[in-house]
Amino acid sequence: MLSFALIVLAAAPGFPVVHSVDLVTQVDKRLPKWLTGEGDRKALLATKKQLEAYFLSQNLKGPDLVAAGLKEQAELPELKQFAAVKVLIEYAGKAATLHFFDEGGHRCEVPLFNVGTEAAQRYVLLGGPRTDSRTIEQLLEQGRDAKSMLVFAEKKDGAWNTGSMPKPPPPDCTTTLKKALNTILTAEKAYFAEHDAYSSSLTKVGVEARSLGVTAAKVSVKGQAPAQTMVIEVGLNAALMQMNEKGELTVVGACP
Repeated sequence: MLSFALIVLAAAPGFPVVHSVDLVTQVDKRLPKWLTGEGDRKALLATKKQLEAYFLSQNLKGPDLVAAGLKEQAELPELKQFAAVKVLIEYAGKAATLHFFDEGGHRCEVPLFNVGTEAAQRYVLLGGPRTDSRTIEQLLEQGRDAKSMLVFAEKKDGAWNTGSMPKPPPPDCTTTLKKALNTILTAEKAYFAEHDAYSSSLTKVGVEARSLGVTAAKVSVKGQAPAQTMVIEVGLNAALMQMNEKGELTVVGACP
């Protein structure tokens, strides 16, 4: 009986995982060899049946999906070395995608599939690893839109530890000013369609100046309705931009 149990255990597909940090640690240790197609990469690649189960779990159907997945498994990344310092784990059902990031602006994606259970997880490699230059901010936005379960971890002193999600960088000066101008222009156009005139009052056109993220905002209207022109002006500290009713932009004071 003991011999039979050992045979069954050895034949179990994938590698066992206890929790998220364990998953990241195990993949990170394998990554140097996986990048060159060595180590246990081939042994852990998902089989045809496992790929079919993966696609079904993601509500994806099509006769060519499995064939394409098997073909893609032969592809190796351009980067052959990768020193991961951060990782974003994206869980979607029984799939788990590890997005590793190094200090050089590179990402390494490792797609995995749990062929075990929630209580006894065992993962196989769907394909890859794949490398590109996508940022963690892009992945966070994509994950939030898809309502995926996200886990973030950093590597410190050789060990992985989970932590709070990185805060998105504040919008830059130019983006903030252009967004404010377009917000006011859209509101003025809507007001004009209803009243045949522009308004110099942001309150009348339904814009809350404090919500724009700028330090100054005003509208100058010239002429008699309905033949009017206007200039919108917004500032952020020393930077200043203007936009007319045609949407034409003028930089009065450049952003630092």
